[in-house]
Amino acid sequence: MPLIDFECKSCQKIYEELVSYDKTGKYKKVKCPHCNSSKKNKLMSGFAFNFSNPTDTDRWNSESSGHDYRFHHNLPKVLDERRHAEEASHVGSNPYNQINDLDSDAAWGEVK
Repeated sequence: MPLIDFECKSCQKIYEELVSYDKTGKYKKVKCPHCNSSKKNKLMSGFAFNFSNPTDTDRWNSESSGHDYRFHHNLPKVLDERRHAEEASHVGSNPYNQINDLDSDAAWGEVK
């Protein structure tokens, strides 16, 4: 059963109820817990779900194999591609400049 959010038209309180789905959208049995009014608006709400696989039944995340299939299956290919990319690159294996703007910045020590 879904947990549905409602807003009372009488007292404007927002509350939630665990109710069966109603095709009409009226949810006649639901009443405000604050003022007992049956006048309400159904609010837009999201839901969550989780796909689950029993442990060790999924080849992608199998713990019994002692490793992650996705990572180890493609590791040699990925390392080879990275090596070729670094060789072809004009910046080499470290494309980022090393900077230290905390103690050697041009404006270090200035109070603005």
